Amino acid sequence: MGQKRVMVIANKWWEADPLCWILLHDKARPNVLTDFACKHYPTQRPAGPPQVTPRLTFQCGEARVEVWCVEELMNPSVNSSNTAEKARVLPAAMAWGEPPDLVVAFGTAGSREGLNANGSVVVGRRVFLHDPYSADADRAGKWTPPRPETVIDSALPTDVFKKIPTERKQAAEARFLAPPVAPASPMLVLAGNGFVSLGIVNVTNWDDYAWTDKSGVEAFNRHASRLGQIGSIESTHGLIREMSDAPFLYVSGITDTVGLFDAQVTPREYSQNTAAAHNAALTIAWLLPSLIEL
Repeated sequence: MGQKRVMVIANKWWEADPLCWILLHDKARPNVLTDFACKHYPTQRPAGPPQVTPRLTFQCGEARVEVWCVEELMNPSVNSSNTAEKARVLPAAMAWGEPPDLVVAFGTAGSREGLNANGSVVVGRRVFLHDPYSADADRAGKWTPPRPETVIDSALPTDVFKKIPTERKQAAEARFLAPPVAPASPMLVLAGNGFVSLGIVNVTNWDDYAWTDKSGVEAFNRHASRLGQIGSIESTHGLIREMSDAPFLYVSGITDTVGLFDAQVTPREYSQNTAAAHNAALTIAWLLPSLIEL
């Protein structure tokens, strides 16, 4: 059997930065992550022509792991939240090597209403895509989800989370940093097949999240509430899932409760987002060896 190919795909550059910090820090990562090669790192905010190359690669057991950033593949003149542009560029990353054996979507996210999980990390294998603009007659510049309003499964075994040793989750949690606004107590790695990531696509104006998130939650409750619970709410995990049929996992660092973005992220945007991405990166670093061993 040849070497496995694993892709860890971050959404924004400011999420990819903490991911790289953790993976390269010998007191943050497990020592089984080795042989690092910086292909496109360190790097600044995307400005020039995109490079279709991962930020860095490293060895984990029998797998070569690649760290990618979607925003760095995009045309910098296009809104960095544009779902259609993300869908345009992701196939080139997928084609950079052999078909991947595991795809991990990485980023920050909100949690469902009524739950304070700020600083915790949700890990799951299923997604649900919602386009709040699906009724718009003009679809120019918008991506159409091929499987909207349904829970999309993963080829990753359903019992995968039961096979991850508890001490690996605890090793990540012991290194978590608390976000400054409304941190959860305790902050935990929440991993389970019941957690579904709700993907709200085609939103480029952040003010619209005041109604688009609500629209997505309502759609999930109508179509999928009996199949699981909302683990995280964000924009890109589900899109990444639709780019490949490889076994899929998402890792969401929680920044806020849905509907409270302006109260919980806006006042301390840098530190709130960075702490959540940092904790999600720790979770990847410590859980990845188990996932590759399975």
